[in-house]
Amino acid sequence: MIVMFLFAAAAVVIVGLLSYVLFVILSYMYRLDEQSVELQRLPASFDGTNLLFISDIHRRHIPNQMIEKFMAAGGADLVLIGGDIRETKVPLERTRSNIQKLARIAPVYLVYGNHDYDEDMRALEVMLAEERVRVLVNESVVLEQRDGSRIRLAGVDDPRTRRDRLPLALSEPEDGSELCTIVLAHAPILATRMPADAAVDLMLAGHTHGGQIALPFYGPVLRRKSDSEYIRGWFELANKATTGPKLTRLFVSCGFGTSGLPIRFMTPPELHRITLRSAQRGEK
Repeated sequence: MIVMFLFAAAAVVIVGLLSYVLFVILSYMYRLDEQSVELQRLPASFDGTNLLFISDIHRRHIPNQMIEKFMAAGGADLVLIGGDIRETKVPLERTRSNIQKLARIAPVYLVYGNHDYDEDMRALEVMLAEERVRVLVNESVVLEQRDGSRIRLAGVDDPRTRRDRLPLALSEPEDGSELCTIVLAHAPILATRMPADAAVDLMLAGHTHGGQIALPFYGPVLRRKSDSEYIRGWFELANKATTGPKLTRLFVSCGFGTSGLPIRFMTPPELHRITLRSAQRGEK
């Protein structure tokens, strides 16, 4: 009886160890995820604009081959980073190296995540300025084509730590509500705090890691109440405003790195190439 118990216990331990090793391996199997989204108010001249969207790098090194693969796939016009580019005890030079790799592709825009505040912010801010990263802290920038058509990119500070000020980010420019608007945020909980009159066409977020571990017929294991129902993938949010888009489209990434244990299951680490399509493209 004791021998059978020991064999059973050993089998459980072995299966557990093998599962852990598998989950670690899966957490390093990075993928390039291709997406496209049609936006009602996107000017025709912006049709085909490609975004590199990446979030939650945490402790990871972005492999050079991922950058090369991305560029071979067509590259991007903008790089958007959804926060958590580091965490506690991550060397600043590792974060700098990741930023430099991404900057090879296109100009970089970034918002902070909760883990970006784990260490000295001043050193991080100086490094990002040196690398010419445009950090958006509850503010907007206007992107303009040669024909004069414009869109707005708004960046919101970390919602998890209550630093988000979406109305402030959307307060500029004066005619901003008339422009196709992309909001870059760390956590999708921001979608639950959107004012009813917010004219937002597309929101990109991360933070959830897709649950990091998901099980068949159950879904994400590491689900936080604060993540609401927006764990991964695409969502459509009805817009109650009388002006602006009828729908806000929300995309939530599984992220690139891991938090806590370096494991993943059924939530692949990913970076995204998102192609913007204009509902007005036939008018070119």
